[in-house]
This record gives sequence, C-alpha cells and structure tokens, in this order.
Amino acid sequence: METIHKALDSLNKNKKYLLAVSGGADSMVLLDLFVSSDLNYSVVHCNFQLRGEDSLEDENLVRNYCDQKGIELFVRRFDTLSEKKNRESVEMIARKLRYDYFFELCKNHSFDYIVTAHHLNDQAETFFINLLRGSGLKGLSGMSYLAGRVLRPLLNYTQVEIISYALNKKILWREDHTNQELDYLRNKIRHIIIPELQNMNQAFLPQIKKSMQIIDSSHQFIIKKSRELAEEALINNNNGIKLFDREQFKKSDFILVYLIFSEFGFTDENDVNNILKASTGSTFQSKTHKIWIDRKHLIIEPIIIDQPKVFEVIDKIPLQDSFPLPLKLSLEVSPDNGMYNEMIDWEKVKLPIYIRNWQEGDYFYPINGNGKKKISKYLKDLKISVFNKTKVLVLCNADGKIIWLINYRLDDRFKVTTTTTKYLGMSFVSNEGV
Repeated sequence: METIHKALDSLNKNKKYLLAVSGGADSMVLLDLFVSSDLNYSVVHCNFQLRGEDSLEDENLVRNYCDQKGIELFVRRFDTLSEKKNRESVEMIARKLRYDYFFELCKNHSFDYIVTAHHLNDQAETFFINLLRGSGLKGLSGMSYLAGRVLRPLLNYTQVEIISYALNKKILWREDHTNQELDYLRNKIRHIIIPELQNMNQAFLPQIKKSMQIIDSSHQFIIKKSRELAEEALINNNNGIKLFDREQFKKSDFILVYLIFSEFGFTDENDVNNILKASTGSTFQSKTHKIWIDRKHLIIEPIIIDQPKVFEVIDKIPLQDSFPLPLKLSLEVSPDNGMYNEMIDWEKVKLPIYIRNWQEGDYFYPINGNGKKKISKYLKDLKISVFNKTKVLVLCNADGKIIWLINYRLDDRFKVTTTTTKYLGMSFVSNEGV
C-alpha cells in the first residue's frame, strides 16, 4: 500500500481546495499534508454546538493552528438541535448543514473542490451500515474518491496509518468522546464488528476495499446499460418533460428499467411494476416527478412546487411578448390580417383579463357551436391526452367568462360580428408538452 505521504500527489496544483477540518486526527493529518504541499487551499470548520465546551475546544484547536500557519479559515456555528424536525437524526441534520455551507463557500470563493478526511475504515463502516439498511449496489459501493466536487484523498488509507502519521509528526488533535458511545449504529460497527472481523482476518480492510471496488465496477456497468436503454426509449425531451416508449421498457431487464425510474424518485419496485402495467390515463407521482401513461408511451414531468393557477393578469393593451407566457395582444381597427392566432370583439372585453389553467367545472360556448359545453368534455372529444389536458390554458374576462380556450377554440360570446368596429388580436405560442 502506498505511503500516506503520497496521498496528495495526484492533485492538480492549478485548482483551489476547501479542506473540511473538524479537529479530529483524520482531518488534522489531512491539513498537515496540505501544509506540506504547494497546493492552493483554505480551511473550513463547522461547530455544531452539540458537545458544549468540547465543541468550542475543537473550534479553538483549528483556529489556533490556522492562525499559526497563516491559513485562511472559515468558521460557522450552527444551532443544530433547533433544525431537528420529526424523526430526523442529528447526524443527518449536521451533514446537510455542513455541506450546504461548503457549497455556499465554493460558490462565493471559487473553490474547485471540497476535501474531506474520510478513510478506509469509514468505507468499511459505511458498507455495513448500508448492508443492514438493505441498500443496493450503489450503497454497497461505498464512497467515491471523487464525487462531484467532493474529494477524498485519504480513502485508501487505514485509520492505523493515519494515527501513525499523526504520532510521528507530533500533530495535535482532539478526540470526540461521542465516537465511543455504543448508542449509535456506526460506533457499534466501528468498535465491535470491524475489530472482530480483523481478528478473524488481518487483511480484512484491504479485502473489503477490493470487494467494494468490484461491486462499484458492477454497479457502473449496470448504470451504463440503463442509460443506454433510456436513450433508446426516449422519443422526445422538451423543457425537461420526457416522452418514453413504454413498450421498450416492458421488454427490457427489470433492473435497468428500475434504475431509470429511480432517477425520477420511483424507488419502490412495486411502483415500477405498476407503471409498466398501468392502463392509459393512469398517473404516478414521486416527490420530484409525475408520470402519465398515454397508450404505448409514458411522459415524465418534474413537479413544480406551488405552481400558480393564475399565470398572468393583463390590465393594459397592447401586450407584446409577455412574461412568463408568450402572449401578444393588440388593438386593431380592421379584421385579421394574418398576424394573429385569433381576433375577437374588443367592445366585449373587460379588463383586467387573465390567463389560468382550466379547471374541472369550467365551461364555455365554442364558437359556432351548439351552445354551452364543459371544457373537460370538449377536450375529451378531441382525444387530448390526460397529460396534455393539464397544459391547457384559458384566457378569461374580468367577470370570469372564458374568452379563449387557448390554441383550441374561441368562446362564441366574444366573436367578431358585422357590428364589430374594434378588434383585439391575440397570439399565443405554446412551448409546453412533448
């Protein structure tokens, strides 16, 4: 195994690194390695204020070290317990807080990488935690040396090697006494399971490293195949709304299909099976996406939180290239000259007019039709898919009457007649749908 002194040899000297330093042995060794290098780096310390005076002493150790070495340091204190909601673990809350802060610093100070001191023992602990949770290949692959902006240069080194380095270099560090408490699953694995396995096989850590690499290679191969399937089955992609050939999924290996759907938040195997078997018009929803079944296809759309029902209120004319909708309105003194989708009688319009989604119960009087008709029935007669129905908009008069089922049909009450003297030209270019 390579000596720990070489841990940073492959790092790019032209990049800027942000070191996460807690004050423990692992992160203080990481910091010492950077001090001995000619890399461009700064340090960040998070004080979660969970251990009283001990938390403050951790912070002071890092502050004093950075002051002595002239290292730029960022420190943030968190009221961690106040962030706790429902059954969230303090560990997960702290993780989210620190990484949100790290990425904020990356954005504001142009850091290329966040560097953490995770090591091989952490990998083994993570493997058993995920194994007990029933994780798939991804969880059993462990942490990556590089994941996005997060870099882990000590990942191939054991805790024994790290402690040995710290003792030889006389590096000061602080012990977190909560790491000894067996109330936490990770600590039970750290102090009971792994030592017992090492007693059975002294090469346990290198062997589990090898096994995790094999699992990761297998996982990456399957991911590659699932992405190839997604590309083959993709018919259209418009503004993040994806149209897939469902038949292509049905005849493919389930694990590949499952991985595709898990990217959209559908992680239950039963849900994926139900999606593949569902009838036309069925819908499925995860926390992030909604799936619509349309005959032999399925449409996957991101969920927009709190999307307003009313998109735009118009209180003056003319209106050119309105935001957020591509709508143009203009007053004319003569009938349509080919510039507009539709023209209506301006005298029948009362401002403000507004655009919104159509709703169940809405009705209008289709121009030159047979009287009142529900919009739901009108769209059904046109055989508009369930998905595309959700995209249909209506332009409404100030009194709530529907002027225009946009890009489908005008309302007869607003049509141009022989007595019309002033016209409202209307154009709407939809970029919705697939």
